[in-house]
Amino acid sequence: MPEIPIRPNNSIPITIGILIILGGLLVLFDGGGAIFSHYSELTSSQAEDQVEILKLIGVDITVDEYLQWDSEFKESNYHLITGLIKFCAAIIILIGGLQLSLRKQMGINVSISGGVLWFLAQIISIYWATSIESNMNISLATQWDVAATAMCFICNAFCILLPLIPMFAPSAKAALTPIEQKIKSHNVFQEE
Repeated sequence: MPEIPIRPNNSIPITIGILIILGGLLVLFDGGGAIFSHYSELTSSQAEDQVEILKLIGVDITVDEYLQWDSEFKESNYHLITGLIKFCAAIIILIGGLQLSLRKQMGINVSISGGVLWFLAQIISIYWATSIESNMNISLATQWDVAATAMCFICNAFCILLPLIPMFAPSAKAALTPIEQKIKSHNVFQEE
């Protein structure tokens, strides 16, 4: 029985690549914001503004406690280290998304690697922040933080699962340029 060739659907890996690039940009801004907050100095007027906002969402804290909380996080290099990990994960996610947009099969592995690194950064961030807050008995955790964390994990799941779609959709898999084919075509040109 003759095998029916599968018609490649180029739009699937390109669309997934664009979505992954957009997600990578969000992670890049998140990591950059964490690094920026590590190096920025908090003035007392900025702390007063933050305390007023925190009181609106139900956190009972004074300005001095907030300044102590901020200094503890900066002294432990929390924002710097988690920001750098997220920044590296974002670069990997962006590279994988670009490769998928160019219909390269390697983009699947690269995107998944970046998504897994971002997942590890989130786990490290949650446990490290909790331990810092428990050591100084000041917690700024609210229901909004739980919702934001859940949204980050959902976005992270998309960054890990979206690149898998071309592996299971035959028309999308046919649109990707396999690694072996690139190596073979490169060797043919070298022989000539």
